[in-house]
Amino acid sequence: MKGYFADLEETTLRLKDGWYETGDMGILDEDGFLWHQGRLKRFVKVGGEMISLIRVEDELDRLVPQDVVVCVVDVPDPKKGAEIVAAITTSSIDKRKIQKQMRQKLPGIAVPKEFYVIEDIPMMGNGKVNFKEVEKICRQIKQKERGK
Repeated sequence: MKGYFADLEETTLRLKDGWYETGDMGILDEDGFLWHQGRLKRFVKVGGEMISLIRVEDELDRLVPQDVVVCVVDVPDPKKGAEIVAAITTSSIDKRKIQKQMRQKLPGIAVPKEFYVIEDIPMMGNGKVNFKEVEKICRQIKQKERGK
């Protein structure tokens, strides 16, 4: 690919040294196989530290019942730049217990400070959580909370 048609800015942002940066992350194993590890865009900087939202989400998913859908996103924070929150499909969890368990595996800054109950978490056609829509909903909730 030589670039985006009539869009020098997007071309400059995406092409680096002749390579198109997809935003995907991966690792090569000892046999030379490439394993997809997630998207770079699912990272957020909190207080200067890069946090993988996927790692936080995986840890949270491990701690809730199987039928509970979770999605971890960031919301703007005036002091730290961003704050991590979790959208979850049920209110019948012990938030403090889960946060304590998450702190055993994750740095404290990565543990969601808020759990927003969204009974019908938006899903994409492929059955995966639409994290962009969840992010919008969580940001709206946070904005309303700050407005109080």
